[in-house]
Amino acid sequence: MMRILSWWSLCAILAPLPALAKTLAAAPPADATPVFVDEPYRATPPVAGKPRPAPTPKPQLFSLKNGIEVILVERHQLPTVTMEIQLVGGSRLDPPDRRGRASACTQLWGDGSDKRDKLQLAEALADLGSSFGASATTEHTSFELATMTRNLAQTLDLFTEVLLHPGLRPDELGRITGRRKAALLAAKSNPGQLASRLIGALAYGPANPRGWLTTDASLSALRVTDCRAYVDGHGPVGATLFVVGDITRDQVVDHLERRLGGWRALGRQDAAPAEIRPVAGTIFLSDVPGAEQSVVAMFHPGPQRVSQDFDATQVLAAILSSGFSSRINQNLREKHGWAYGAGGTYGYSRDGSVLVIQASVRADATGPSVREILQEMKTVRESEVSAEELSREKEGAILSLPARWSTGRSIGSTFEALRYFGLPWSYYDAFVERVHKVDTAAVLAAARAWVRPDKAQLLVVGDWSKVRAQVEGLTADGPWKGAAIVRVGADGEVLR
Repeated sequence: MMRILSWWSLCAILAPLPALAKTLAAAPPADATPVFVDEPYRATPPVAGKPRPAPTPKPQLFSLKNGIEVILVERHQLPTVTMEIQLVGGSRLDPPDRRGRASACTQLWGDGSDKRDKLQLAEALADLGSSFGASATTEHTSFELATMTRNLAQTLDLFTEVLLHPGLRPDELGRITGRRKAALLAAKSNPGQLASRLIGALAYGPANPRGWLTTDASLSALRVTDCRAYVDGHGPVGATLFVVGDITRDQVVDHLERRLGGWRALGRQDAAPAEIRPVAGTIFLSDVPGAEQSVVAMFHPGPQRVSQDFDATQVLAAILSSGFSSRINQNLREKHGWAYGAGGTYGYSRDGSVLVIQASVRADATGPSVREILQEMKTVRESEVSAEELSREKEGAILSLPARWSTGRSIGSTFEALRYFGLPWSYYDAFVERVHKVDTAAVLAAARAWVRPDKAQLLVVGDWSKVRAQVEGLTADGPWKGAAIVRVGADGEVLR
């Protein structure tokens, strides 16, 4: 019976089609005359209004009984909660023969508990509409969650289950290290990825954890016992928990004391900043045979994050290199067509900062691109920036401020950075006023202090057979006159 009904239904649907086809065939063709939208008012874009005030959320600070510091920002507009706990740890603790331990073992730590493997954990989180992640930086091991308020209790149960009782399964570690070794192998034949890998090693030096490189050998040496030792070294001492969302202080205390109150492992205190000591040399080259493009990167140490001229330095970086409208991007991309994009900025840590400017350029334009970057660095030190450049970047900085308070994660990240750098919680209360005060003289002073072409090191990653003459030509004059070219391998080793 169902087949008969389906047949007659199909006939009823198809019956009108021949008549419809005749109607369409008889219809006159559409007018193909082009229409130009050229009303005069379209030539003048609307004037932007004054930025709306973006009041800084006020954090509440308190501690759990086991010493975990809590920074809470109540935000009741949406029924969601985000949390991130930062434990003192990170890659600075990696043994010399096991670089990459913190990153790989933290991923393993977050891949399930002693009750649930990776897939079972993912299914349980999906059922709740929650997310969970684990990551390691140089100084910290972090776990974060995001969930709806009504599912917070169940999500926290999973969160603490993984945090306090990780599965640390050998097969998962093998999968993690295997994928990382494959990615490492691929990076060694990709100039962009290889440059990103080498810049930190060269700019920070081997004495700084930010200059350490994970290798195939160090990944192969990792065992579950290494991860167990890494996990066991963490605890509530020195830990900080950032909470943002639809939750009160009393609710935070109730949820966390019940789940983390019994956690009494010692943990660690934050380490002192490490010295930035770049690798000796001025021009470095890493050979990638057959590469059609070269990556050129120039870098040198910069200011501390707490420097008094930070705002002027940020405006300077935006004008010189960190935006699409920056001088270096406009030069290499728009003027010469040597690159799809070029730029860079100051990367800050407690250790200090490093200015990195880089671009992926046509192989035959390797030398000229470096010279243009050098010239832009010199020019920004010699004369004040234009009023248009200054206004554009100051306005961009001010208009981006509300984005810091737009989501739970962005609020948490902003307060994490304030705590990390030792800045006051009220730092952004006067942000607009500080940026407004930046003038062309302040930008010029920052450029003369923190843009140093005479101190810059250069890394070129590309086909040596194609770029050799161009790179050697850079040693004929300028800041690198007479400099030796140091060839480095994919693991940062100096090649003779």
